[in-house]
Amino acid sequence: MLASAVEQDAPIIERRHAHRHRALLGARILFRDGNCSMGCLVLNISDEGALLQPDDIFLCPKNFTLKPRTDPPRECETIWRKGGKIGVRFR
Repeated sequence: MLASAVEQDAPIIERRHAHRHRALLGARILFRDGNCSMGCLVLNISDEGALLQPDDIFLCPKNFTLKPRTDPPRECETIWRKGGKIGVRFR
């Protein structure tokens, strides 16, 4: 019982170098040289990456261009996928 209490109090190790800011922004995922696209939501973002919720997780490619409605496009690499969300690193 003591071990489980200690595990619960263990600090979470943050591996990101830049702090992410909460966001709820509409964006487009562009791929295949801009010939294909899908919508997505940007859930949080930093200078180094973002958490996205694409319209179709199964069709979302590993590498793509993220085009937020108000910001310039960013080249992205998918780092992880879980449920309907993906974590990307800006290249």
